[in-house]
Amino acid sequence: MEPLTSPNPEKFSKALGLAFQGSNRNGKIWVFVVEGPSFMVERDTDQALFGRFGSPRLASHLCVSTIYAKCTRSERLHLWDELRECSILMEGTPWMIGGDFNTILHPRDKVGSDTNRQAEMVDFAEAIEDCRILDPGFDGSEFTWAKNGLFERLDRILVNERWAQSLETTRVTNLPRIASDHGPVLVRCKVTSNNIGGRPFRFQNMWIRHEGFEDLVRGDWIQPTESEGLLNFQIKLARLKRTLKVWNKETFGNITTSGIWRRKLQWPKVISKEGQPGEHDRDQ
Repeated sequence: MEPLTSPNPEKFSKALGLAFQGSNRNGKIWVFVVEGPSFMVERDTDQALFGRFGSPRLASHLCVSTIYAKCTRSERLHLWDELRECSILMEGTPWMIGGDFNTILHPRDKVGSDTNRQAEMVDFAEAIEDCRILDPGFDGSEFTWAKNGLFERLDRILVNERWAQSLETTRVTNLPRIASDHGPVLVRCKVTSNNIGGRPFRFQNMWIRHEGFEDLVRGDWIQPTESEGLLNFQIKLARLKRTLKVWNKETFGNITTSGIWRRKLQWPKVISKEGQPGEHDRDQ
């Protein structure tokens, strides 16, 4: 939550029907959870709150960072550095970052103003690339904030590759604005099993012999990501990996039960001039 009032855990816990888990140092970010799951605050700053989310449905915790960025570019530079430091600690751990970044990433993230914001967009893009995180996409409203004819996408969700590997799906929906100039952002995730690490991706050579493989890869790869450079490449790889996993399951199923087995390599039988087995026919 991004409240515009002082923290009052008891009052808002009753109003929301959720348990208060903590707030950052200046009281701008609050965290509530339903009964059962937990959120342990590990670090808080003026612009972010870092913590670990746990649930009985998960085999391991998920790292979640909630953001309420400052309004000026110079102040946000501290936030970008905090995220870079955190990304090092998050290596190999599912990590989601979300909230009000108070800046845009692309010129198409705003309408109603001709202000040049190239420098702050570059700051944001470089932080995303350095942290090796990506935007999973969204549905719903195109902009999350509006005021006096200006519309911008200031609120967003970002995840690292480990998060995408650990959860089957992450769906982000920008909800309509009701009582605020910001619209809520809803994130829904699907857990496939209690193995939070998931299975490693393995390319199967049999795929390239399937008549629909090249068209599948080409069609998935040309889809836009709304990103550029290495971030664009990273998003496409992660997306293609998920597509191939689904396609493999639907096309080939379980290879051990469908009768598709890996064959052991055998040496060819060679007959020598004397009619005796050649050297390649011997046990290796």
